[in-house]
Amino acid sequence: MLAMFAVPPSEITLLPDQVHVWRAALQPTQAALTRMSGLLSADEQARADRFYFQKDRDRFTLARGILRCILGQYLQVLPQTLQFSYGSTGKPALSHPPNAVHFNVSHSGQLALYAVSLRSVGIDVEQINLDRPILEIAQRFFSVTEQQELAMLPPNLQPIGFFNGWTRKEALLKAIGTGLSLPLDQFSVSLSPHHPPKLLETAWDRAAINQWSIRSVDVGQGYAAAVVAAGTDWQWSGWQFRWEDPELNND
Repeated sequence: MLAMFAVPPSEITLLPDQVHVWRAALQPTQAALTRMSGLLSADEQARADRFYFQKDRDRFTLARGILRCILGQYLQVLPQTLQFSYGSTGKPALSHPPNAVHFNVSHSGQLALYAVSLRSVGIDVEQINLDRPILEIAQRFFSVTEQQELAMLPPNLQPIGFFNGWTRKEALLKAIGTGLSLPLDQFSVSLSPHHPPKLLETAWDRAAINQWSIRSVDVGQGYAAAVVAAGTDWQWSGWQFRWEDPELNND
């Protein structure tokens, strides 16, 4: 399990067998919002403006601005110069510079996670909500295998089991690039906190279970998170985004 987020080095090197996971606190201060808003493109600004609630507009602005800062550090360019394209399911990719790195973003509550790699990658984080009817949701969306594993857990472990499963499934779909066009019940992941994260079965291709691997990400109490990348031969590093770091922010 990924449990440590270190201060990033002044120069980031990304090797083919690495996945970098960044953790960032979404701090909606006026200074942070002004700074990050100034990095966004016109279409990103328009997307932010479409959110009905101010808190959602602020969270999107911060999360997208931080993404630009992080990617700008890898590519050694100003974050505001990056250009994105979007796949049929809405997954963003770099169009300029093209195919430089793969990345994925997820945010929940006041926390954002970013995965950066030279291989296909997906990441998901969820704030654990103990009031959600997890068994009902699992019955609707999880595979039979997952429903059975969840039901066998003691009641006090069922919430973390559910959110383990949910984040692992979401991260896999994001890594593959299908989004929810691929139903969640068409594949199974392990979800017990006593078992390592793993893709157990898929309905579309038996070989797929050896094409992707899952890691749990310990981002702090009250959250569950997972990162998925192509292959099994990759290592991870965890970095903490620092608002006060001028090099990271690429002034």
